[in-house]
Amino acid sequence: MLLNINMKKSQFESLILWRQVGGVAVLQGAITLTWMLYQLYVPQLLAGFGFPGFDKAIAILEDALAVAIEPLAGWLSDKQRQWMGTRFPIIVVGAILSSVLFIMIPAIFLLANPASFWRLILPVVIVAWAVAMAMFRSPAVSLLGKYATPKELPQAMSLLVLVGGLIRAIKPVSSDFILGLGPAFTFAIGSFALLAAVAFLRSVNPDATVSELPSDTGIDDRISILSLALIAVTGMAVAWGSRAMAERILPDVLATQIPGIDIKLLMMGVGFALAFASLPAAAVAVRAGNQRALLGGLATTAVLLLVMAFSQGALAMSAIVMAVIFSYSLVANGTVPFALSLVPPLRGGLGVGIYFGGFSLGMTLYSVVFGEPGAVAVVKVAFIGTIAFLVAAACVAVGDRMKPTLPVTN
Repeated sequence: MLLNINMKKSQFESLILWRQVGGVAVLQGAITLTWMLYQLYVPQLLAGFGFPGFDKAIAILEDALAVAIEPLAGWLSDKQRQWMGTRFPIIVVGAILSSVLFIMIPAIFLLANPASFWRLILPVVIVAWAVAMAMFRSPAVSLLGKYATPKELPQAMSLLVLVGGLIRAIKPVSSDFILGLGPAFTFAIGSFALLAAVAFLRSVNPDATVSELPSDTGIDDRISILSLALIAVTGMAVAWGSRAMAERILPDVLATQIPGIDIKLLMMGVGFALAFASLPAAAVAVRAGNQRALLGGLATTAVLLLVMAFSQGALAMSAIVMAVIFSYSLVANGTVPFALSLVPPLRGGLGVGIYFGGFSLGMTLYSVVFGEPGAVAVVKVAFIGTIAFLVAAACVAVGDRMKPTLPVTN
């Protein structure tokens, strides 16, 4: 009996390289943390240098640049892996460059004269930092294809969702505390976090490959344009639906249906629930298959957004929100594995980059179309979110019929 248990444990461990997945999750956490710190401080820094409100335009520009940079970085990491047998150099270069530029942002603000030419340099450094950050996210996340078998990829991805979700969850209640630390100390924390995360990933042997994955030697690396289009549209649609849900629908509906409650605390609770729900959602995806779970999660979330917009009463709303949290977790866990499933083994970086590029394009278009999201009626936003998730579901359904039969190794 004991031998049987040990054999099952060994078999499970061989399906996922948890130490390596943990390294990518730590890096994902550092990326999430630095973006959170950036979003809190940069509006103030720009206003202090005579650019009030300029942060919105910069955010749109950053997302627009990421549309091209994410796929390009993923493609370069694919080439680098073919030439050198590793994606890690581009990850290191991107993280170090991001760390240096991140600490330069408060240094310019604190040491330079706003009336000098440094006034124009600050926005340039800010955009350059965002470009550097986009350089290594796709190569890093695509490493998951080496660390888990295709069936287990949602489970590996759930650790990244958990770590990133826990950090995002504290944002509503930690903003004042973080702003009280001052820009120099805060940006130093973010810069050190990036460097430490890369060092940790390096320490766990980032070039390891799960034993069940066959060698990719001699594998055809031709790629379908339709597959890339499906990945990109899925990213765009998920971005629209996610932003509609998190930015407008959930906060407004919860504040309306549960009056008197501290909405910041409530949103923090929702954030923690979203983070932890990734774990049981991953188990469902492994058992049912990722494409089936992802399709169900997208369709269910689409329907529930409309139900949420029209429902009344705290009890009913609580049940709907819990259902949305679980169904959306299937989406959060499943999109990257879906992207990896539609590209050949040697093109994993490009596949993930196309997904993140499409996501960035969706965020850009959403910002342009809805300049003032609060001015749009919640019911209208719910319809928009529903359509977006259904479009993503249609892409997943089509992609599932045409995905390669080759195993995913990236």
